[in-house]
Amino acid sequence: MIRNLFKTLWLTSVLAIFISCSSNSKINNSGSHYTVNSVLDESAKIDTSFLNLINTYKVQLDDEMNAVIAYSDFDMIAKKPESLLSNFIVDAMYEIGNKYCNENNLSHSVDIAIMNMGGIRTALPKGEITTGRVFEMLPFKNKLVIVGMKGKDLKVLLNELAQYGGEGVSHLKMGIKNKKMVSLLVDNQGVDPERIYYILTVDYLANGGAGIKAFETRETFRHLHRKLRSEIIKYMIEKTEKGQHISSKLDERIYHVE
Repeated sequence: MIRNLFKTLWLTSVLAIFISCSSNSKINNSGSHYTVNSVLDESAKIDTSFLNLINTYKVQLDDEMNAVIAYSDFDMIAKKPESLLSNFIVDAMYEIGNKYCNENNLSHSVDIAIMNMGGIRTALPKGEITTGRVFEMLPFKNKLVIVGMKGKDLKVLLNELAQYGGEGVSHLKMGIKNKKMVSLLVDNQGVDPERIYYILTVDYLANGGAGIKAFETRETFRHLHRKLRSEIIKYMIEKTEKGQHISSKLDERIYHVE
């Protein structure tokens, strides 16, 4: 709905500018004197009607962006090695990914979720959360993907995250020392080097963004064709419909070893 409003508003604006420019060419210009004729009067009416149309779509878009979709129990920000906001987003991604696997009768589930901190641009305030706030928080058009990697390659990936001080992760516990991973558990278990682990992440990271190259060594790749932002909005709305608030916790899923 929001995407369609953006498209319609943009196309209507372009068309209005085009007609406005065309109508200006009908003005009789002689030096500093202008003659206003009936053609210009009709063009003015057309311009006004387009402005009214644009305003209608703008009002609809404002209503969509200002709609309250959730309620947060805390002020949340994103920071390394872990934070309330990054934990909330990746935990939501983990649930979204497993729901997708179930709905599509996949032979596997999602083991972990990973999101780069750089993709989270603003904080979430305590209290009412609007659609527009989520657009500000997740402004990029990142889409969700599931990557299958052997355990030995997963360790390489997480070592890369350790070099950057960690990123948003769900359902794993990792210790970092001197920018290297020194301990790792996935769902409270050690990592089997030959087992395939399924990671829900965003296409930006999977394609080598943020300096992460280890995703290139993978066994499987599935594109969900769903935007992270849209799925987070749906997730929030579903929580609200169940009478639940947005919440999060710090659990030392990424920690520094002295």
